[in-house]
Amino acid sequence: MVRPREFQDEAIFYGVYRALSKKGYGQAALTDITHEVNISPAALMKRFGSKKNLFLAYSDYVIELTRHAFQEASLSDQSRLDALKAVFKHAVSHMKDPVELANHTSFYLEGTNDPDLVEKTRYRLQLIDEFTRQMLSQAITNKEIAECDVAMVSRVLQAAISGAMMIWIKESNRTLEELFDECFQVIFAPLRNVGTQSFQI
Repeated sequence: MVRPREFQDEAIFYGVYRALSKKGYGQAALTDITHEVNISPAALMKRFGSKKNLFLAYSDYVIELTRHAFQEASLSDQSRLDALKAVFKHAVSHMKDPVELANHTSFYLEGTNDPDLVEKTRYRLQLIDEFTRQMLSQAITNKEIAECDVAMVSRVLQAAISGAMMIWIKESNRTLEELFDECFQVIFAPLRNVGTQSFQI
């Protein structure tokens, strides 16, 4: 039986992820991707038409994964802050070391030369900010944290998470989970409401 295209695409996108993690955006070739998923370059081109189209499709796939992760978090029984932290941790859970993280991140940084890829990246970042704000607002409603400027806290949290990834290059003996825990601890400690449920660090 022929496998559904969705399954085939998911396997291909995993190959894109692995190739980017190993080589980075500038060095990842179609042959690197096909090697990861055991598919011929001709079949890959027949499906996507070009390397750019493949990367655009991969961007759409990552956007949907991001949306799904936040939607799952919204249904979680965890506190809103714990659920939010779990989303950020899961997003980098497959990164083995700082080199892989840097290589994959180059997809978003070096891809800025392509306006179509930039638009995809911008949309994903807006999506992350939107969902982060929603979960912070819910945390306020649940009295996990005090009233605050949600937009500002969202920006600061995302900046801290991005910075933690850079710190990992210098402190590779630690884990990203530990560094993310510190971000949440420092940012939300002043906002915790006395006598209300707190989240675990």
